[in-house]
Amino acid sequence: MKTTAIERRAEMLRLYTGLPWQSALRRVEAAAPGSPLIQQPDADQLLLEARVMDALAWRRITTVHPWGIKYVDPSSDRLLIRFEADPVERPDPDETQALELAAALLPRADEYGDVSGVPGARTRVEDGQVVLRVLDTSASVTLLGLDPDEWLRAVDVQDQHLATEEMTLCHRDMPDRWHPAERPYRRPARRGTLASAWLTSGLLRRVGLIRTLGVPLAVTGWLNCRERDGGERWIIDPTFAEGHGATGHRRLMALLAAPGWGLPVTASDEHCNCHLPPGYSDQCTTTLTALLAERPGALEVRTIQRHGDRLKQIQEQCPSLYTAQQRLALPVPAWVDRWLKLG
Repeated sequence: MKTTAIERRAEMLRLYTGLPWQSALRRVEAAAPGSPLIQQPDADQLLLEARVMDALAWRRITTVHPWGIKYVDPSSDRLLIRFEADPVERPDPDETQALELAAALLPRADEYGDVSGVPGARTRVEDGQVVLRVLDTSASVTLLGLDPDEWLRAVDVQDQHLATEEMTLCHRDMPDRWHPAERPYRRPARRGTLASAWLTSGLLRRVGLIRTLGVPLAVTGWLNCRERDGGERWIIDPTFAEGHGATGHRRLMALLAAPGWGLPVTASDEHCNCHLPPGYSDQCTTTLTALLAERPGALEVRTIQRHGDRLKQIQEQCPSLYTAQQRLALPVPAWVDRWLKLG
């Protein structure tokens, strides 16, 4: 049991970010007492992280961790993301983190000028690590867990493939300048992505919370629509097993909104089906909206608990994957529930 103030702050940081215990403890010990450990970054960093979250929200490969992320390490001026290693046994040998991330993150334009990936982003290998930076800013996201040589090969493979589809390779054609196709994204209007960057960046910085639901089976996210306030409405659907019913998803919402740790949001709507018989509906939905009008946007969280025959099918389909996912569940200490006033 964690009893000291430092230990409890480290435990909270571990729940939010997924950081290993010793790393979380070192972060807390190095910080000033009571200072925020998950800060909102400056505007450029915020926008970069929001666009990275957008690119990662719907992974096209099978991952063990939610979105393939073992943990994040956030600070005020940068973000480190530790991606999981590629499994030795995987259905498709071409399903690698490096290949999928190279396709998702690097900016390329189609024949109509629409840019996929992160506009203005360029990657460099710095001190043996792959670093994503936005041109003319100090914003950066370090992609830990990727072998630099494998990353460079993956970028070449994806560029060759997409060039055959007549995509414009913005990052390769102009490695040190904004490509004309990217320039409309350089200073986006204060609506849409920019207006709701606080929400998607904040979710990425708190990715560990998905694992408090139970055994994490899968999660996807997507932009649903524009809200009347000019922000974006995002949906995520964490699917899990061995959860805790209504307590589990209400705890997740409470953690997402917790003072000093979560986001400035409140639950504006909830539809809970936990009281229904198994098999009737596995999904409970909660919508979070901002406490302040100047933070437009909304997050709809659809928690989906698998049990019974559906869970048995998942377990039998890939027992090694389920065993690995069982080890990822982050148990929430009783004192956290008391602090959240859930028990």
